[in-house]
Amino acid sequence: MKLICSECDLVIESANTKTCPKCDAPLRARSNGRLMHVDVAHSGENLDQALRKLERAIDEAVHHNFRGIKVIHGRGATTGKSFLKPHIVNAMKRAATLYGGKVAPDRDNAGAHLLWLE
Repeated sequence: MKLICSECDLVIESANTKTCPKCDAPLRARSNGRLMHVDVAHSGENLDQALRKLERAIDEAVHHNFRGIKVIHGRGATTGKSFLKPHIVNAMKRAATLYGGKVAPDRDNAGAHLLWLE
């Protein structure tokens, strides 16, 4: 999850940076106001597949200036405990730290969390 300056193509390690350290170009335009949705649990994904799916969604959301992502990780309706949830939420928290965002449970769905990017 690295940023690339659209002006000078510099690869920036810290996604918390608002402007390019080389050319001072803004790294993120204003949010498009939309919320991306991604389901990482209901197509038979194992943990690695779910984490890769989440990472791709985060990269796409950042690239296209989404306001945030609703990540559906499941609530463990079959077994009574969600295996993916703690891993997915931890990955979302790491991304929130990286991008200066925050993670919150979805009020309408116990099997989902929101990653706010702005």
